[in-house]
Amino acid sequence: MFNNFHYLRYVYPAIAVFGILGNVLNLSVLLNRSMRTRPNTFLAVLAFADIIFLSLLFPNILANYSFFTFNYYFRYFYFHTKVHLISMANWCSAVAIWCVIAVCADRLAGIRDPLYARSAWSWWRLPIVIVTVVAVAGGLTFYQNFEYYCLVRSYCRETQLYSRCLPIYSETWFGNRENPFSPLFRQIISLCVLIYALTMIILPIVLLTILNLMLLYALRKRQKNLTMSADLNERRKTAGQLHLQKTEHRVTLTVAFIVTMFTLTNGPSALMHLIRTAYGLKQQELYDLTMICRSVRLL
Repeated sequence: MFNNFHYLRYVYPAIAVFGILGNVLNLSVLLNRSMRTRPNTFLAVLAFADIIFLSLLFPNILANYSFFTFNYYFRYFYFHTKVHLISMANWCSAVAIWCVIAVCADRLAGIRDPLYARSAWSWWRLPIVIVTVVAVAGGLTFYQNFEYYCLVRSYCRETQLYSRCLPIYSETWFGNRENPFSPLFRQIISLCVLIYALTMIILPIVLLTILNLMLLYALRKRQKNLTMSADLNERRKTAGQLHLQKTEHRVTLTVAFIVTMFTLTNGPSALMHLIRTAYGLKQQELYDLTMICRSVRLL
């Protein structure tokens, strides 16, 4: 049986801390003036998104320690903000996914067309792409701020707070009452859930899989070209070009590895999210499997 209590108290904090430190180290390299390329810029945005994502986990982590669990002010803060924290975390996750897609697509274009790899974008183009990714991801996850309604009540002479959340499209409501939200609003939120699943889960995983396969194929083709025998004079003439090709090959191999690991670690969590959304599973249903998939995602 999966021990959720020990997992949230010990494993989650360790993963979050090491993840933040690792991304800070990545930024120290990626933000170096000599390392500022298109792929590295997207990787830097990815690192920023991961740092924010992992930081947003800490309120949920702290809630598992008795010092915070029974603290009135922490409970008040947590109960009134947890929905918004989850929305922001999913926003960061969506930005990270599309940054990985951008890196993979840029590297694939570069390995197919060497002139593209050496070309420079206009100064305004890259910021616009990044702002667009962040804005669109934020817009598609914004509905999550309103997807759940959390009822907060105080007991024991207002010394203890209790909270329970229900999705606003739920057929049942607190106290067996009728859902107070209008059918139109519930339909809009349900539609947003579907759009989010398509654009931030299904489409990215499909794109990453296709792009990564194409990238690996291009790598294999490039490797054959690099290992082809040539006479000594030709090698001397093209030594600089061969060195550049080998460097690009190593960079592409690194990107392919990053994309592969990202797909493998995010795929199970995305699949579980789709299953839970499609079948309307409650929180306790498939809970252990969901937690395992989420832990793999954090890696």
